[in-house]
Amino acid sequence: MSHSDGAADLHMHTPASDGTIGVDQRVTIAADRGLETIAITDHDVIDEWFETRSTTQQNVQVITGVEVRADLFDTKIEILGYFVDPNDPKLQTMLERARSFRIERNRKLVKNLSAFADLDLCYEALNAEVEGNLGRPHLAEVLIERGVVDSIGEAFEQYLAKEGEAFVPMERLGYKEVVETIHGSGGVCSLAHPGRIRSDTSTVEQMVETLANAGLDGIEVWYPYGSETSDEYADITEEDAAALAERYDLLKTGGSDCHGPKSGNFRLGEVQIPADALAALEEHAA
Repeated sequence: MSHSDGAADLHMHTPASDGTIGVDQRVTIAADRGLETIAITDHDVIDEWFETRSTTQQNVQVITGVEVRADLFDTKIEILGYFVDPNDPKLQTMLERARSFRIERNRKLVKNLSAFADLDLCYEALNAEVEGNLGRPHLAEVLIERGVVDSIGEAFEQYLAKEGEAFVPMERLGYKEVVETIHGSGGVCSLAHPGRIRSDTSTVEQMVETLANAGLDGIEVWYPYGSETSDEYADITEEDAAALAERYDLLKTGGSDCHGPKSGNFRLGEVQIPADALAALEEHAA
C-alpha cells in the first residue's frame, strides 16, 4: 500500500543520474504537494547543489542522499545513503568508481544498440546531449525519437532490460564497502525496494540478515512496487519488509522512486513515510 499522507518522500532522482528535473524543481513540487521532507538519492552521484548533509529550502527539508548499486550473493542490490556528507573524500572516491562502471556499461550499450537496432550512434555525442549522466532512460528516448520503438517500456523490454537484445551487465561494488563508506561519511544506510531484487524470497531474507550483520541501518518498507508481482523479483510485500525491519531492528524508510516528468515514473509524493519513521531516521543520523 502506498502512503500519500505521510511526512516525507525519501527516494527520487534528478538529471545528475537518470531523473528529468533538477533539485530546485523537486523542492518546488514537494512544497506544492505539502511534503515536509524529501531526499535526493541519485544513482552513484551527489549533485553539486548539495553542500551539507541536509538543508532547508521553501520550508522543505532536503536530505543529501545517494543510491549505490552493490553486489550481494552475485545479485544486484541498491543501498540508499541518507544524511551523507557530500564533501567526504572516501565517499566521493567510491562513487567515482561506481560511475566508471556505469560509463563502461553505457559505452557497450550504445555499441550494441547501433548493431541490434541498426542505428548510427556515438556514445560521446549522446552523452554530451544529456544533463548529468547518460543512462538507459535516455537511450530509451533515443530509440523512440528514431522510430525504433513506441514507448519507454517497449525500449526496455526489447533492448535495454536484462532479457533485451542490447543488455550489458554492470560491474558492482561490494556491499560491505558501500555500507562502511556511507557510515564513514556520517550517513545512514537503507536497503532499497527489497521487492525489486531479482532473486527468490528466501534469498532476499538472507540478504537482509547479512546486511544487518554488516551494519545496515534500515530497509525500504514503502515504495511504489509493493503490489506488483513478477517471476523476476522476490515476493516481498510491504508487510514482509516491515516484518524484516522488526526482526533485525532496522529503520523503516520509503519513497516514490520518482524520476520526473516524461520518465514514466513521475510520482513525487505519491509514496511517503509516516512522521514517526522520519523522526527515527533523523535521530539515528544525529
